[in-house]
Amino acid sequence: MDFALSTVVFVGDCEARAGRFWEQGVNSWSSLSYVIAGALLTWAVARDRLPLSALVFAAAVALEGFGSVLFHGTPSDVSHAIHDVALFAIGGYMVGWHFGRIRRRSGGATDHWAVAGVGIGLVVGSSIWLVERGSTNAIVGTTIALIVLADLVARRRGLTPVANLSLFALGTVAVASWWLGRSESPFCDPESPLQFHAVWHVLSAVLLLAWADRAFTVEGTGRPLRMFRRSIDRALGLFAWLLVHAFHRSVESIGTRRIPPRRPVLLVANHANGLVDPVIVAAVLGRLPRFLAKAALWKIVPARPFLALVGVLPVHRAADGDDASNNAHTFTAAWHELAQASKVAIFPEGTTGDRAGLDRMRTGAARLALGGLAAAPDLVVIPIGLAFESRIETRSRAVVIVGTPIVVEQWFVRWREADPTRTDADPTDLPHEAVTELTDEIRRSLEAVSPEFASVDERELLRAAARVATVHRAKQRVASFGDVERMARRLAATPADARDAVFDAYRRYATRLQLLGLRDDDVVPRRLSRTRFAGAILALFFFGSIVVTATLVHLPALLIVLLATGLVRSTTTKGTVRLLVGTAAGLATWIITGMVVSDGMGALVAGATTAAGGAIALGTWSTLVRAAAQVRGHVRARDRASLVPTALDDRATLLTAIDRALDATPVPDERELDAPLVHPA
Repeated sequence: MDFALSTVVFVGDCEARAGRFWEQGVNSWSSLSYVIAGALLTWAVARDRLPLSALVFAAAVALEGFGSVLFHGTPSDVSHAIHDVALFAIGGYMVGWHFGRIRRRSGGATDHWAVAGVGIGLVVGSSIWLVERGSTNAIVGTTIALIVLADLVARRRGLTPVANLSLFALGTVAVASWWLGRSESPFCDPESPLQFHAVWHVLSAVLLLAWADRAFTVEGTGRPLRMFRRSIDRALGLFAWLLVHAFHRSVESIGTRRIPPRRPVLLVANHANGLVDPVIVAAVLGRLPRFLAKAALWKIVPARPFLALVGVLPVHRAADGDDASNNAHTFTAAWHELAQASKVAIFPEGTTGDRAGLDRMRTGAARLALGGLAAAPDLVVIPIGLAFESRIETRSRAVVIVGTPIVVEQWFVRWREADPTRTDADPTDLPHEAVTELTDEIRRSLEAVSPEFASVDERELLRAAARVATVHRAKQRVASFGDVERMARRLAATPADARDAVFDAYRRYATRLQLLGLRDDDVVPRRLSRTRFAGAILALFFFGSIVVTATLVHLPALLIVLLATGLVRSTTTKGTVRLLVGTAAGLATWIITGMVVSDGMGALVAGATTAAGGAIALGTWSTLVRAAAQVRGHVRARDRASLVPTALDDRATLLTAIDRALDATPVPDERELDAPLVHPA
């Protein structure tokens, strides 16, 4: 066979041949995606997440990667054969698996058919290939048709289909990338570093992982792989972390070690700040849990792809005009997630609002917990309290407190033993009395970590008073909002007379400051972090052009966010609008900047550089603005030096009132908040 026969197959690829060792560099290196996919599948087999027969599939995928690297890099008869033969093995395994699923009579038949399919694919495909070298695409197309046919037959026989919307969308985009990477494509640019055929390599490797993920999950073979879903959840968790720290000056998390990493967990959280609440929960977890949300959101057609991507489970509420009986499917899906040691999150209040305390609790969380015991006997319910310093400020502070877990099985045993008539009670039957009492237990646990005040006015007054006291105790350093919030809650639990004394003292002090035109920061200046201030000065000195340019580029987006949030009157909705509009405006800024500055890969680099510059500018200006405010406050306090002592006397009176109130309240034992949950024997 001469060399010309082998090079025919390359005519269809868009990328130009450079004449070096790696003739098509982009297509060669992108082929390593298959090698990585094969390694991930091998790891899954080693972790008992896939059956042993999947090693054959993993080897074929990895071999396709090596063959493709050689196929595009150093064309020869050998690389041509390795590339195509590996494709026949992959297709044979998938076809055999699907037909074995239809024909199986015993548990291991599917694996046997899959391995047999590899042999059949190699023999049939190689025989055709030896006769006609250009038949590879036709063989692959026939293989895909057989897979689709087998999956349709499985659906008709009552089996859960492997194909779903995600696989279909991914496959469609992958095939489109393959066609766009052809030399006859109108988008072909042989010299561009961004080659569509390379995109095909990456997407098809991900598609093979997604197929294995879905196939072995619906088959119930071994522990669920769910690699695709886990990767999306971790990526969205990282995105949530970035959003949270972009729109908040700080987010403090307390007691996160209580959340077990490999155990089914039902998270219950208070709902006080719209879309910001689930984003913060995902950021603290580091991954996206399965959230339950009202089904009315699916009526917003543009939101449906996003809801599908994040895996939100719909809750049908009679208040929204939905049929509550449709929740049976949602509960089944949530229990399925818990059975796989996943985390499911729910806001048991049902609706969001700027409230002084918890709203009326729905019973959904209790019913999920009790009904999930059959599938997840070690299920725990973990309360998460969210508190925000301000819902109006663009970059305020927040605190997340994780409370005492409820081990559901142990709770149900105690509930059943408390009354002899409950001896035969089954939690999966959802006894009404058990649901009610568990709902009360969940409420008590959530109240322990959530804001709980008599009114919104009391909440704001006590937080303001606590802010003065925590700064004083921190020796004029900036106190964390977590310390402020915990002191405010202790003050809310003090006797009425002690609490009234704090109110009176704070009102007197606040009135004095207002008359003088000063703030507490001006009367007793805060100590600015020297490290942070020095870092901001150095950033401005060495990267001044980047900081200024990034500021000007992001200025329109900032103005849009401020305008959008200013038009919203509801304090609960402001955070949601700020998050959505800010994210959209930021992405638009980076995309437009990249397109204006460059094209191709250069546009991606320019967009990423713009985003990084925006982050540097945000950190730099935040520190410098606080420093400027301190200087301005110092000047104003100096100009009113004769009046400041009176304000300091009122401040001392406030601090005394706070100390007396706290002395009348037991100090909560928070030493165990950072202790990990001990698994019961």
